[in-house]
Amino acid sequence: MESQTPATPAPRVRNVQSGCYGNFRQPVLAKTQRDIQSRRVIASLNILTPKGPQPVRIEIGGPKDDRAIRGWRTPSVHTRPELAADAIEFATLAGKRWRYYLRRGEAVTSIPSLQRRIADQPDGEFGFLLIARPTWRPAPSALGIAWCRRTWCHHIVLDFLAVHPKANDPAGGFRGLGGAMLMGVAAVASAIDSPLVWGEATATSSTFYQKILGEPSIQDHFFIAAKQLQKLRDELLRRTGR
Repeated sequence: MESQTPATPAPRVRNVQSGCYGNFRQPVLAKTQRDIQSRRVIASLNILTPKGPQPVRIEIGGPKDDRAIRGWRTPSVHTRPELAADAIEFATLAGKRWRYYLRRGEAVTSIPSLQRRIADQPDGEFGFLLIARPTWRPAPSALGIAWCRRTWCHHIVLDFLAVHPKANDPAGGFRGLGGAMLMGVAAVASAIDSPLVWGEATATSSTFYQKILGEPSIQDHFFIAAKQLQKLRDELLRRTGR
């Protein structure tokens, strides 16, 4: 009779609101066995592209993924060049942060890795990079990025969210990529029971957060608390058919 290895219990982490410990929830994950084992892919969902609806994979980046965003360039034709310039700037800064956290040993590349680091160091700060990968060709290897940090008080700071200049032109035919990235952040927050995601909004991004979060009062900052995080995750579940 073949022996079976007992399932490893989920890591436990301090709930900063109640002071108690609780099990992590499992994130929304892609269904392939390889992705489930690596725990890097959070979800695969459709966005609107010039070719019609196409699936993108939202996943946690690896050590070499900053190469994909170093190559971002402004297309020769773009109806909102300031959006393209912001995207390149944010992607460049995110890549620098990613490399810095990798050098310091404070970067994580999977959900279980993040869970383990928090369980070992409840007051530690850890960074992760979300990548939106297209499933069609030709296309940039990274259509979107989100650089995030889990803080010492168990919140997530969304420092940079950027969509590739080819995909952030309002006249370019892409829709839904920024929202998909934000849903991915919400899924990570759910996986570690983080009660809050917050970040800075710029003059060009504030309207995006106003629309996605249904908060017309958002100006230079935003806070996504538990109720809104659950709405984002529910929408992700709906769009992935789970």
